[in-house]
Amino acid sequence: MGFHKRFITKDLILSQKSFEDIEELFSADALIFDTWSSNFFQRFDEKYKEYQDKRNLINEEHKLKSSWPDVSDLNGHYLSNILINLKLDPNWVDVQLCIESFRPIDIPQSISGKFDLMCNFCIQLIENKLENEL
Repeated sequence: MGFHKRFITKDLILSQKSFEDIEELFSADALIFDTWSSNFFQRFDEKYKEYQDKRNLINEEHKLKSSWPDVSDLNGHYLSNILINLKLDPNWVDVQLCIESFRPIDIPQSISGKFDLMCNFCIQLIENKLENEL
């Protein structure tokens, strides 16, 4: 049997199409990370199925409401999970989690309330945080 190592990069992580694919990336005997990927790994909730269940429940309960969803049951520490959701299956729960994680933050008036623009804004915030976090 051989020793299985894998070099993990930002582009490799972001090219995955599901949480299961990301989990598979992290299943090698040894992982070699760049800075961004190391920060992503540290902020990734490996219990993503439980996280996703909570997220989906909050989203379902919040449909057709005009206020921000209550995200207190989800841990904003897991920025990687929020990022993947924003890229693969975004909803207002993800936007709210991102905003709560970066408070206090100034949201440009020109994007406030515009879902696609808010998603892109949050994606940029998280990707920059993962790039610069030590």
